[in-house]
Amino acid sequence: MLEHVALEEAWDIILKNCTAPETEKIDLLNSVNRVLAEDIYAAIDLPPFDRSPLDGYALRSIDTNDAQTTTPARLKIIAEVAAGYMAAEKVTPGTAIKIMTGAPIPDGADAVIRFEDTVEDNGSVMIFAPLKENSNIVRAGEDVKQGEKLIERGTILSYGEIGIMAAQGKDKVTVYRKPKVAVISTGDELKDLGETLGHGKIYNSNLYTVGAAVLESGGIPVLMGAVPDTIDGSMDRIKDALAQADIVLTTGGVSVGDYDVVKEVFKGIGAELLFWRIAMKPGTPAVCARKGEKLLIGLSGNPAAALVTYELIVRPLIYKLSGRKNYMLQKMTAVMEDDFTKKSCQRRF
Repeated sequence: MLEHVALEEAWDIILKNCTAPETEKIDLLNSVNRVLAEDIYAAIDLPPFDRSPLDGYALRSIDTNDAQTTTPARLKIIAEVAAGYMAAEKVTPGTAIKIMTGAPIPDGADAVIRFEDTVEDNGSVMIFAPLKENSNIVRAGEDVKQGEKLIERGTILSYGEIGIMAAQGKDKVTVYRKPKVAVISTGDELKDLGETLGHGKIYNSNLYTVGAAVLESGGIPVLMGAVPDTIDGSMDRIKDALAQADIVLTTGGVSVGDYDVVKEVFKGIGAELLFWRIAMKPGTPAVCARKGEKLLIGLSGNPAAALVTYELIVRPLIYKLSGRKNYMLQKMTAVMEDDFTKKSCQRRF
């Protein structure tokens, strides 16, 4: 076991010892905020047919070549077509078909003119200016070509990607499975919410704070309650947690006091200790172990220290197990508004 490792070394140890993310296929709507585990390619053109982007008349542009304000082109309206239907008739010289937004372009037509630019009169439509070929026609595949890559694996899915896949008729999607993270607090002083506090007791806030952090990070928290500061009292709970989760997090019991038993508990269940203590404040006494393919991480019992350590070493682990491409913390330079005068020989976070 390594002791007093640098943060970068702790990252390296943890991330090298975590397993590859697993995948599952789920309903499309349930994939919101999940990490995509497959590349998505277009199965069909979008639109799948030539269509009209507006309400108007489908016609032959050549029939409008001589149209003027004083001498409009006059075309006979031979049919009407709505979205979702195909025109039974074909546009022929001197005719037009009334067309609604989204409807397929009728055979024989090579342009669409807006309703607003025409006057309908006694079964005919009058057009007052020439129309160019392909005007107001959205061609098949104009938005998406069949076979085109639409979404890359590793994308965190939002409503935009959901819409893209729905437009392709995709009802199931393969995503990375959310890791289950067991959370256990250690300490004889801990009481659960709703219980009566006795003298010297405190509520088990770490259980819920860390559990909420797991949920926010994209994991599934498995709250295992509190265990006493004894080896025998903790081992069964840790074993139970390993059976239920991919990662086990504990808070408290990782320092050097007589009641700091987490390291011994990890060893007692046959886990390999990977490191103890990180060269930073707060959160120095963090411990990491491996049991089979599962990681156990002991965080400080101090709430602020536990959460700082969680953000630095646990969140990247959950991100990686969730299939995220960018799982490391993002860095930026900033200037503190207030001075920080506490001196320390270790890095501060």
